[in-house]
Amino acid sequence: MGFVHRTLSLLFVLAVLSGCALDSPALGYARASAQMVEIGGNIFKVYTEINGDRVEAHRVNAVFPPPSRLLILQQAHEAIVQVTSCDVKKGSLVGDQAMVKGVLVCPSA
Repeated sequence: MGFVHRTLSLLFVLAVLSGCALDSPALGYARASAQMVEIGGNIFKVYTEINGDRVEAHRVNAVFPPPSRLLILQQAHEAIVQVTSCDVKKGSLVGDQAMVKGVLVCPSA
């Protein structure tokens, strides 16, 4: 492999890896604005659907070693309730240490 080929390959790999590090919501939340909230030392970006009842909470801070999944689910639940003023449907909260999804249950007006 020539020098130019190796250099271009390295630049391509670095571009792909940097793109993987971006924090972006699922397609249904593309037009939604995110609200950031800190819970227990972790920072969450909470995205809500424009015309729906689904929500995503992304943990955006780096922590080593990673916190437990249960702790993050509890903190994400608290962040979602704080941002949306709605509760989360029982059994709908799923995710891992980076992203949590759920279904909102909002009181009728």
